[in-house]
Amino acid sequence: MPMKRVAVVAASVLLAVVVSAGVSATDPPVAEAAGGGYVKRCGGGKIFLNAKEKRSFALHNRVRRNHGLRPFCVHPALQRAARAHSKDMIRRDYFAHGDVGARLKRYGYDWRVYGENIGGGSGSYGAPRVVFRRWMNSPSHRKNILDRRFREIGVGTYTGNYRGYRNYTMYTADFGRR
Repeated sequence: MPMKRVAVVAASVLLAVVVSAGVSATDPPVAEAAGGGYVKRCGGGKIFLNAKEKRSFALHNRVRRNHGLRPFCVHPALQRAARAHSKDMIRRDYFAHGDVGARLKRYGYDWRVYGENIGGGSGSYGAPRVVFRRWMNSPSHRKNILDRRFREIGVGTYTGNYRGYRNYTMYTADFGRR
């Protein structure tokens, strides 16, 4: 009887290893999405944010609630524009806003009013709470976060090599109201 139990346990362990190896080899987006999740999308439904985007979004809304302001919802066009801008800044090794209004329209956001915060860092300096704290300590960035005219947001991050820093995360927060 004990040998039979050992064989069953060994077979179960082997099966678990094979299944988990197969899942991780065929489904890498699940591993990359660890810590991310769905948040409220403007107009109803949910939209997926990666872990840093989701944390940054939560920090924005916590501060807005603490100041008696409506929380943001994520607008898909603002989200696409913010992600693309963060990626572009890393890939092309620059740090600038450019023509934000034109970029937002190009991504399908027909704005009445808009704003943008950009920031980044590597290591612990690239953590959402650190970047957000720098924004809150900057009068112009803080003004965007607490502007009651803004109702919608897109928070995009991209991590890569930037100006000699490895694993640098660039953040773009696009704010707007249609």
